[in-house]
Order: sequence, then C-alpha cells, then structure tokens
Amino acid sequence: MSILRVGPWGNLDEWYKPEPFDTTIDSIYYPINCALENWNDLTNTWACFAITDSGFIDEDPDYTYSKVGLGEEVSKSSNAALLRFTPTVSFNFCYQATDEFNVNFNWAFTGNSFENFPSLSWSYTTIDGDTGSYFNTPADSGTEIIVLKPTTLGIVNASVSAYDFNFTTITTTASLSKPAF
Repeated sequence: MSILRVGPWGNLDEWYKPEPFDTTIDSIYYPINCALENWNDLTNTWACFAITDSGFIDEDPDYTYSKVGLGEEVSKSSNAALLRFTPTVSFNFCYQATDEFNVNFNWAFTGNSFENFPSLSWSYTTIDGDTGSYFNTPADSGTEIIVLKPTTLGIVNASVSAYDFNFTTITTTASLSKPAF
C-alpha cells in the first residue's frame, strides 16, 4: 500500500509546508520523512529539527535550532557562570510509514561530575490517534530504541537532559540513527 506524500515540512494540523528558508529559528513545523529513508528526490533527505538549551535559572535561555540528519550529533553544555545548568538536546520530526519501524535515540553525558539527575523521554502521536511515550532516568550514555507505528502522518519528539548543580560543565550529546541490521 502506498501513501500520499505530504510535506516537505508540516505537523499534524498542517501537512503541506515548504521547508523554511531559515532553519535556525524556532518552528512548529518539522521535516516529514519517509520512515528512515530519503524521499526519491535529491533535495529531501531524512531530517529532524534539533533544539538545544542550557538554560535553567536564567530568564533568557539560550535556545539554538538546526536541521540535522540521521547520525548527526548535537551537543549542548552547561554554563554555571551564566546560571545555565540544564544542557538539553531535543529532536522533532514527522514521518510517514506503511510498516512499523525503529529509530535509535543515542545520548551521552560528559563532564566533571555525573551527579547530574539525567532525564530522557520520547513521544509520538499519529494522525490515526496512536500514541506512545517513554521516560527514564538514563545511564551516562546509551541508546533507546523508539518503535514507531505505520501511519499517513506521525510526529515525534525525543529529548535528553542533565542537571548540573555542582558548578562544573556537563555536556549532553545526542543523535538519531538507523538501527544496525
């Protein structure tokens, strides 16, 4: 069974948005992927919208936004001098799939202290009403497998963070990748 191509960017409410000219600013629209594959043209490779933040106490958290592909690592560090203690990396993307598929959510924390109260979560919602979610206090590094249901359109959010209360620097690094076969 084939599915009608939507996108290239969108969300569950608006399926047909062009890719933004500037992917370094906040957006409520995300790349729409064909499971874990590239679309059949050279301009629409698999992508997600990455958001990083190291803010915690500061009233002006330093968010950064970018478009990244499978396997591309994204990092954020805490900065105690600026009262920013929660290095967080989040990924958002939409997908279409005719079969269930898996995506690896990889992470690592590095720094001087690992008493960092880490958290890892992911969730998805499909246009068909299917949902799934997960939350864990993870180890210092690892891979969580996200199982996604077939759908005409689904949206995924995955996030990992650490809290640094020791005035040291902790870096959170994360990526999404294809499972090994």
